[in-house]
Amino acid sequence: MQEIQNQVLLESKRLIKAFNPVRFLFYFGITFTFALIAFHFAELLDTVTLIIIIILATVYALVRDLIIYRFSNKLMDQFYNHLVVKEPDMDLYIPVLEKNFQGYFLKKTAIYFIGNEMFMEAFNQPKSKKERQQSLQIKYGKDFSITLMYQDKTKKTQLCQGTLMGTPYRFAIINNDLIVKKISRRIKGEK
Repeated sequence: MQEIQNQVLLESKRLIKAFNPVRFLFYFGITFTFALIAFHFAELLDTVTLIIIIILATVYALVRDLIIYRFSNKLMDQFYNHLVVKEPDMDLYIPVLEKNFQGYFLKKTAIYFIGNEMFMEAFNQPKSKKERQQSLQIKYGKDFSITLMYQDKTKKTQLCQGTLMGTPYRFAIINNDLIVKKISRRIKGEK
């Protein structure tokens, strides 16, 4: 099972890429546009300033992407390690992702299994390194359910819709046959 767990973590981390072209272009475009407008209205826009704006917007977008990637991977490992200590009988940990037009982002929740039971863990992000990680366990059933799960267009993830504490909740998980089988059984009402 540890081999499957390592594969799940690795595939989830691959989805949160260090460089995402769409996200890069989005933040480059926003940074470049605002800087261009600001320097234009300040009447400081010339060729040298334009080159500096392009360089700084590029550096900002690249560094931002790298920081998001490193932070997400570190947080994913932190969540996993917290659950290993909190739930030593845990069979499988599945990071929960959010998918939007910029790519995939780590949510502050995870799905995991203990025997035949499925749970969602909601993590509270500590404000400092000295604070201990805290989380809330929600058993699959009344407070947490998945009503629909389908493969996305890229076939890399399964998109899920359900409820969490009575609120609609959408998320993505990696597309892995074992995971799909384990979760699909619960959607159909089987144990």
